[in-house]
Amino acid sequence: MTWRTKRRWILALVLLLLVAFHVSARVGGGESYSGGGSSSGSGGGDGGIGIELLYYLFRFLLWLTIEHPVVGIPVDIVVICAAVVWLRKKKGDAAVRISTKQSRRPAAPVARLEELRRFDPNFSEITFSDFCYSLYGRAHFARGKGDLNQYAPYLSESARDTIRKLGPQGLREVRGVVIGAFRVVSVGGMDTDTVTATVALESNYTEVTAAGQQSWYANERWILERRRDILSPPPEKAKADHCPRCGAALTTRTDGSCEYCGVKVESGAFQWYVRAIALVNRETRGPLLTSNVPEQGTGLPTVWQPHFADHRRAFEAEHEGFDWNAFQERVARVAVQLQDAWSARDWEQVRPLETESLFQMHRYWIEAYTRQRLRNIVAGFQITGIEVVKILTDAFYEGVTVRMHAEGRDHTVDDNGNVVAGSKSQLRRWSEYWTFIRSRAAQGTGTASCPNCGAKLSVGATGICEYCGGKLTTGEFDWILSRIEQDESYG
Repeated sequence: MTWRTKRRWILALVLLLLVAFHVSARVGGGESYSGGGSSSGSGGGDGGIGIELLYYLFRFLLWLTIEHPVVGIPVDIVVICAAVVWLRKKKGDAAVRISTKQSRRPAAPVARLEELRRFDPNFSEITFSDFCYSLYGRAHFARGKGDLNQYAPYLSESARDTIRKLGPQGLREVRGVVIGAFRVVSVGGMDTDTVTATVALESNYTEVTAAGQQSWYANERWILERRRDILSPPPEKAKADHCPRCGAALTTRTDGSCEYCGVKVESGAFQWYVRAIALVNRETRGPLLTSNVPEQGTGLPTVWQPHFADHRRAFEAEHEGFDWNAFQERVARVAVQLQDAWSARDWEQVRPLETESLFQMHRYWIEAYTRQRLRNIVAGFQITGIEVVKILTDAFYEGVTVRMHAEGRDHTVDDNGNVVAGSKSQLRRWSEYWTFIRSRAAQGTGTASCPNCGAKLSVGATGICEYCGGKLTTGEFDWILSRIEQDESYG
């Protein structure tokens, strides 16, 4: 092979590397629950068009380099230089955006929401998130049954009408509701009698009609309100399945009043109340398990909780002798167990390691892989670093967020072992923010046995130990995973 021919192939290889994309699956960031579109942790919604254009550009440059090297080689150099400059500028712009965001916003919405504890010592960010998750799922399930009025104590007539109109004619059922992203967008009214909170929810669900099934990706914003000075209910009564006024099991009359206390709730006088719902986007997209999504945000600086050192000192003062090394070992052990179960497509074995909502989301993806006869594998999975970045305590829970750095050979195979996405040989590096929670009364053991009775973990479909009846998916006994957030959206 002549030097000229070698040079042509070297340049072609460089171009190939510039346009190569690899799948982003695994437990944490995965294939993007919204189908490779606008969800957190995914690329842009027109990624497929972009990749196609890059493919044709690559073919053209390869042809030009081989057939007309006098013209092709200079063009290759210009393209490579332009790509390098663009990538550097993009990374710099991302850093500038984060820096600007931190400097111009003295308090993030979640931090503003936490100010409620000044008026309501029972307020818990973790419980609030669980409430929103629960109500969202229940509302869409009820929409499928034509029974939205059951949730009148939590959803205004306007909010019910908004989601009722989503359903097609002949809707029989809404199933498989999975929330893939949740964040507090804004908080207001802290200096008034009524506090409002706007939250963004991104989800997948399937609508069933006589004609068949249709899966959707939806992006909604819910505006909630409540009286500032009321006392939040305990976590077990904050799932939108109890009357917010009397606490009885949620059973409503035709006019929306409670069947037990007779009160018709039309505001946030007793609990969070959804005043309005706005549909930002809804698209007919199911999970695309072989889409190629590049990592985003891995090189961004770590985002720390404001006054983190003070929060850590306060936590350590309350928990004298707390062993951070043991905690990080627990985090690493959970991550490895989750990854093993993910690759094996056997999610039931890790039910005690996650909250119920996160477990259901991950199980949804496992079932999606199974239906398409695919398996996502991260060979050589290894955690390369764990940084504790946030500590949260409230009346019921303690939460610790870590930035986890990891690497592995991320690829997806079909039932015949053929690689359909990713690479068996190329090492992929990433980082994500994982939040672990536990009950304030928990004394973690970090063992493979039930932390309540000591028996070998055997957990039923409800997350309850089959030996002692202890509920293991609420953090009552040890640290469990509550949330996974992507680098580019965290903070």
